[in-house]
Amino acid sequence: MPSPPDSASESRPDSPPSSQSGDRLQLAVAICTMDNIDVIERCLRSVMDIADEVLVVDSGSTDGTVELARSLGARVVHHDWEGMVGQRKFAMTLVRHARWVLLLDSDESLDPELRDSIAKAVRDEHSAAAGYEIRRMVWFLGDWLRHTFQPEWRMRLVRPERFQITGVGPGGVGGHDHITVDGPSARLTGICRHDTWRDLEHLFERQIFFGARAAKFTDRGGRVSDIVFRPPVAVFKQLVLKHGYRDGPRGFIACFGVGIGVAMKHVFIMQKKRLGERPADHRSEH
Repeated sequence: MPSPPDSASESRPDSPPSSQSGDRLQLAVAICTMDNIDVIERCLRSVMDIADEVLVVDSGSTDGTVELARSLGARVVHHDWEGMVGQRKFAMTLVRHARWVLLLDSDESLDPELRDSIAKAVRDEHSAAAGYEIRRMVWFLGDWLRHTFQPEWRMRLVRPERFQITGVGPGGVGGHDHITVDGPSARLTGICRHDTWRDLEHLFERQIFFGARAAKFTDRGGRVSDIVFRPPVAVFKQLVLKHGYRDGPRGFIACFGVGIGVAMKHVFIMQKKRLGERPADHRSEH
């Protein structure tokens, strides 16, 4: 990945920022991004009034993401993409001075209830929790997917000295990151909006991308039976067992998108095992 212009980079400060009172920061928000100008404004505006510091770790945006984030008051640091696990770990080194860190993707934003519950949890001096899970819900084609993928709880608010992050493959670059904490955890009220797909075309693009990425780190599957039977099972799980049909046309589209992703994974594995070809490397998952 080429290095960005000097104006888009920031070196790590000699000492961490401090709150107005001079005490340790209560809440820092860490967001990893690249070329997400279409969603990051919503993300940033949803946290600005509860965060003492907002950090954006950018891996080389050229669409104005960096300039927009800075204009909204975020601190922007460049870090070459090394997978979401690596990006989050790097971000944590820059905000570990805070008592609490909220880890967000650039396409995630907080509704007012969740924002208030986070602020309340951060203010609770007697909480024994090492982390809090938030409920994520997909916003797709102009409305919520209230059943598809639900319930989806993600560990996002953590004490920086008590969290771990793992992924798939070397360095965790082969799959979504998984955040855990060392100690008790609890769940917060409210919804984290997930603008995961811009439109139908983007949905299909992402399913192909994630299928190819998953195939790079496993040889399990790739048989004709996997390609024929596993996608319908995945669709059935979301559409019927999780009541995705109740989301109407949006739910049907999203559920069948999941089936496409599963099919792509096993098609790429078949290619790798039968033809000796590996899925192409991808620079970023954003």
